[in-house]
Amino acid sequence: MADPLATLARLRRLEVAQARKQLAERNAALAAAEVRHDAARAAPGREAEAAKCAASAAMTHPAAYAAYAAWLPLGLAERERAARAAQHSANLVQMARDALAVQRTAERQVELLREQQAAALARKVRRKQQSLLDEFGSRR
Repeated sequence: MADPLATLARLRRLEVAQARKQLAERNAALAAAEVRHDAARAAPGREAEAAKCAASAAMTHPAAYAAYAAWLPLGLAERERAARAAQHSANLVQMARDALAVQRTAERQVELLREQQAAALARKVRRKQQSLLDEFGSRR
């Protein structure tokens, strides 16, 4: 018959590996969300500078600034969406960290149970050996 704690230990190792994988995936998603957010935060400044350059080169200030004014609400909305996505990704990373901590704790508990089981078995064997020695010594 298979050792139930050995089976449980294998299960716990698989769960920890899965939790680590999920944490890595969520960290990658967070990195991508942060890049998007950084780009969205920098976009209004880039667009304003582009509008200034276009206005100076073409001497058509109203048209250049009108294009910027039309773009600005879209750019600000994208910046907001990117900020929310980055925050959501950060929350998911924290949840994955917490899940990994729970899985590691469960894995460690099984390890402790197996150690206790091994120690109890070793004590039982020592007692049996001592009993046999005592019995053998009393027969002499």
